[in-house]
Amino acid sequence: MKSTIRGMFMLGRGKREGIHEFSNSSDSVLSALAPWIALALAVNLLPILMMRFKDMHAVSISISMFLVKICCLLVTVGIIHFFASLWNNEANWKQTTVAILWCFWVPILDFFLFCIIAGLFFAGLPNVFMALFGFASVLYMAYSIWLSWFVIKVGLQTTTSRSVVIIVSLILASMVIYSIFVACNYSYMVQAAHELQQQIEQAKLAQ
Repeated sequence: MKSTIRGMFMLGRGKREGIHEFSNSSDSVLSALAPWIALALAVNLLPILMMRFKDMHAVSISISMFLVKICCLLVTVGIIHFFASLWNNEANWKQTTVAILWCFWVPILDFFLFCIIAGLFFAGLPNVFMALFGFASVLYMAYSIWLSWFVIKVGLQTTTSRSVVIIVSLILASMVIYSIFVACNYSYMVQAAHELQQQIEQAKLAQ
């Protein structure tokens, strides 16, 4: 685990040598997937048990979102393997997949750390905090894309343009998956948003 953490932060700082801290085996791929699957279970399926299946629409949304996240993970693995095979670099696809799955955590940790520090310093200034939050969100997206591109480029030992192709493919695949999710649950999401807006308006009137 120490080697994994060291590799995460080496790659996060743009050091190519960090890729060698990750194993190149099927077990390592499963180990890298496990925390993401556990997080999806905790965030999307545990609330269903807490609600005791009272709202079947909410249950459907939670299960659908869980499946979306699992599909995105599997698509990430599949796309990296596909392009590695296409470009005759199949020997390193597992190590690259392990590295990118673990490195997905780095921007998240940085983002939460930033929010905690900003919250401590600007607790009494909500407008400033929200502005910083928006700025940090943009940086989070940009850094996540850059880090994924860098890991793929280093891991598969490929060119800049080829690694861009893989990143674009990953983004497009995720967009398709989430679009299907939205299309299947659109009516309920609109209804839920409308009900939330009514509750906010009622709360304002009560004040």
